[in-house]
Amino acid sequence: MKVCVSLTKVCLLLTTLVVAGVGTASAQDAEPELGWSETAELTVVFTGGNAEASTLGFRNQLARTWENASFVFDAGALRAESATIVRTAVGASTASFQVAKDSISALTAENYYARGQYDRDINDRAFWYTGAGWERNTFAGFANRSSVGGGFGNTWVDDERATFKTAYGVTATRQDNLVGIDTTSAGLRLSYDYRQQLTSSTEFTSVLVADENLDETGDFRTDLINALAVSMTSQLALKVSWQLLYDRQPSLTEVPLFGVAGLPIGYTVLATLDKVDNFVTFALVASF
Repeated sequence: MKVCVSLTKVCLLLTTLVVAGVGTASAQDAEPELGWSETAELTVVFTGGNAEASTLGFRNQLARTWENASFVFDAGALRAESATIVRTAVGASTASFQVAKDSISALTAENYYARGQYDRDINDRAFWYTGAGWERNTFAGFANRSSVGGGFGNTWVDDERATFKTAYGVTATRQDNLVGIDTTSAGLRLSYDYRQQLTSSTEFTSVLVADENLDETGDFRTDLINALAVSMTSQLALKVSWQLLYDRQPSLTEVPLFGVAGLPIGYTVLATLDKVDNFVTFALVASF
C-alpha cells in the first residue's frame, strides 16, 4: 500500500510538471535538425581506503531524423561492485603480532539494455511507431527480457522550449527468469516523453513507460526516468538522473533455509524479490 501511495504521488507531481510545461510552451512546431546525432553518457565512481567500491555506467544514443520520420537506438550498462576489508591478526601474543588484510569483492548491481524505435508522422499531431528491445537485470531476477511492439502516438507540443508526446501500443515479451519458469506474454503499453528547457543551459526530461500483461492482468510494470542536465559547453553537460522501476509481480529468488537453531539444513525456498528498484546516477554527457 505504501508503494502504491508513493507511486501515486510521483505520478501526480509529474503530471503537474507536464501540465505546467505544456501550458507555457508554444504549440508551433520546431524545425527538426535533420541527419545523424549521437549522445554518450559516462558514469564513474571509485572509493578506496577503509572501504572499496566502484560504479561504472555507460549509455549511448544514436539517432537519425528525417523530415517526417525518426529512428533512435539506445544502449547502456550499469555495474556496481563493493569490497569488504577483512583484517586478521597473527602472532604469539597481544604485544607481538602482524595484521593481515584481505579484500572480498561482491557485485551489488548489474543492468544492461539495448532498444531501438522507428517513428513516422501521420500528420502534425499523430504518428505510428515500431520498436524492439532487450534487457538483462540479474538482481531483478531475469537473465533476458526481449520485446517487440508497435502502436500510435500523439505529439501535443514540439518546439524549441518543450516537447510532449504520448504513445499507446501492444507488445510481445519473452522473459528468461533465473528462478522459475520462463514466460511469454502479450501486453499493452502506454508511455509519455516530456522535455522542458528550464533555462538556456538547463533541461529537464521525464520518460515513463507502463506495461500491462494482457495474459495475467496482475502483472504490471513501470519504468520512470527523470533527469536534469546542465550544459557546460555546446557539447558537454552534467546530468543527474533518477530511475524508478516498479514490478507488481517481481521475479523469484532462491533463499537458503535455516532451522530453529539458526543452522542451515541444506534446503532452499523460493522468495519474492522487491517490487521497486531505484537508480540515481551522475554522468558526463557528450553530444555529437
